[in-house]
Amino acid sequence: MNSEIVKESLRKFSEVVSFNYPAIGWYFSPEEIDDSFVYQKDRWVCMFMYLKMVTKQGKRIRFSEDNGKACTGSTEYFGFGELEDDGGVFLAETERFFKNLELSKAYTRESATLIQPPKEKYLYMEQLEMVDKNREIEVVNIFPADLTNLTKLVTLSGYDSTASLMDNVLIPNCSGCQSVFTLPYNEKFQEHPRSIVGFMEPMVRNFVPEDMVSFSLPSTRFVEMANNIEGSFLDKNFSNPKGF
Repeated sequence: MNSEIVKESLRKFSEVVSFNYPAIGWYFSPEEIDDSFVYQKDRWVCMFMYLKMVTKQGKRIRFSEDNGKACTGSTEYFGFGELEDDGGVFLAETERFFKNLELSKAYTRESATLIQPPKEKYLYMEQLEMVDKNREIEVVNIFPADLTNLTKLVTLSGYDSTASLMDNVLIPNCSGCQSVFTLPYNEKFQEHPRSIVGFMEPMVRNFVPEDMVSFSLPSTRFVEMANNIEGSFLDKNFSNPKGF
């Protein structure tokens, strides 16, 4: 979806939903865009160590198959490399996110089915408002200010549902990078795209602010939901009842 259309949808959302961090847009490109940040790869780092560079400083981060010694999550889950098969050891015995090796291995197998191949050599994340007008946005991350505003987004996700009335938002047990790109990008290819609530990984919580929760979805669905605001419970002309 063209970035200008997505930005207009963000403005519609901003009139009725409060956010505490700038929205992020993800897009592919065959080119190395000038002034893009590439995080250090000569030592282990997590991409979320640099999230403030995007939300606070307006930097753009570039991802590709070049990973070095950094966490392999962004390379593998963004489709630039094969998922590493360590027999389930890392998730089950190092991080202890799964009770045993079999569960960990099953998680890796399931994860592999949700990864879409990258459209270009590079993937970028950038503040949505700063993305060039000619870019095609694939995924949008927004950050509701509190539970009340998260509630608004969850309810709007089901407002026009024709499939399942109560299965429109997923809170997955997954890595941070899966939650902000892999899963919402995969939803783009589904008949009824769901929204993804993310940053529910204990490791990632070490690197993001306490009040930051991501709400992510394909750009096409983001625009659809913005267009549904008028006439819904979020319509500024509607007086939402506080009691009965």
